[in-house]
Formats: sequence, structure tokens, C-alpha cells
Amino acid sequence: MTVVAVTVDPPREGLVLPELAATSPLSEQEAVSLYEAMAADAFRAVAESGGDLLVNYRPDDLLPDEHVPEGADAEQEIRSLVEDVLDEEATAATRVEVQVGSSKHARVGNTVTHLLDTEGVASVAVLEPDAPLVARKHVDSAALKLRRNPVVVGPSRGGSLYFAGFREPIDFEGAWSAPEIENVTARAIDAGHDVDFLHEQTRVRTGDDLVSLVAELRARRAAGRVVPAYTTAYVEDLGLRIEAEDGERVLVRE
Repeated sequence: MTVVAVTVDPPREGLVLPELAATSPLSEQEAVSLYEAMAADAFRAVAESGGDLLVNYRPDDLLPDEHVPEGADAEQEIRSLVEDVLDEEATAATRVEVQVGSSKHARVGNTVTHLLDTEGVASVAVLEPDAPLVARKHVDSAALKLRRNPVVVGPSRGGSLYFAGFREPIDFEGAWSAPEIENVTARAIDAGHDVDFLHEQTRVRTGDDLVSLVAELRARRAAGRVVPAYTTAYVEDLGLRIEAEDGERVLVRE
């Protein structure tokens, strides 16, 4: 069984999705609410899959001082989000654990290596919380690929990753530097591992990313296809849609 670590930050203004608030009609608080909705869909996708959910959060002592208000409690914020999303049984089965490391590649490497080497799990995957179109079937499909390949990666726009799965550790130093898809793959190959790839998925970090997401959500809803429940509900609450203006796709609010 694959342990899937959803790597999250406490949902605070200016900390999560800062580029989105700067490049879209959303305010910083609305960007935070969208982040929470997307993370909620990630939690549900993993909890409903055949994998084990680990919510891996960045603690206050690893955050910039300006994003740690007085009385802040990152763990409680994340636990509250998990409890709001999952039922009692799924919440009890979910691990909520702190990330360790001063950089992204260090934090991912510590989580993956600890689970593989210390706890002896068969495989570990890291899922980003801002890829809301990743559903249960995608998590299960990735787990199947991991049975046949030591490393499985899921690419997103600009060379980033929304998913990375491992049956064997790699050298994680610098692996999550851009372009992540190239660096993680290179380190896997250097370690002698075969690498397989998932279909590309949208990560939502900028206004352009949100344009892509909104268009696909609206198309899926119109076609009666499955959509991420929390993200779709919040996008609809905001009244977001796409218009063409001077040949450009523009995000507007109804």
C-alpha cells in the first residue's frame, strides 16, 4: 500500500498562493479559501483511494516570521481542515505529521526516506495540494505504476511536479529546484531507477492557471462528468467564468 503525503502549508494570507492573489481577481483571503478547497479535494482523493493519507504540514518554526501571527498554531489549523473534510473514520486513519527540513527538497526527502527506510513502507508518494483535478482514480493508477517502476512522476505546467512517487530513495538534494520534473528524473536515473510518467495535471498558482482550471471545471460540469467537489463549489460561489477579450482569455466574476 502506498503512503501518499499531501504537503501543505497552514492556510494564511500571503503564505499560500501569493501569486494567485497578485495575478487574478481573487483577494488574498479568497486565495486562501481556494487553497483550502483544493487541499480538501486532495485529502478526499487520497482517503477514498487504496493509499494511506499522510498530511505533511510545514510548522511555524519553518515559516517566515511575517507569516506567523501571534498565537499561531500550524498543526491545529491543518488538523481542523482535515476534520472538516473527512468523516470520523477517515480522520482517525489519517496521519498528520510535521515536515522536517529547511528547503522543499530536504522536507520531501526526509519524509520519503523516513517512510521507506525507517518504517519500511512499500512505496511513498508526494502530492501537491494545488492540483485539484487529481481524483481517486489518478491516485490508484499512480500506485499501480509504482508496483512496476521505482519512481513515478506527474508533470505540471512549467516543468513543475504535482506528484512524485518512490519505491526507492534518491538523492533529494536540489531535486525540487526548477524544473522539478527534470531534476527528480535525473536523480532517479543516476540512482539506477526506471521512471514512469503520469498525465499532466494543472497546478493552480497563478491567474493563468486559474483560467485553465475554471474553463475545465465548467466544461466538466456541463458534460456531467466528475469534478472536485470542494474546489468546484468555491469557484461557483465566486462566480468565476472565462471571457474572450481582444483574443485573450480573461477571468471574470459574474
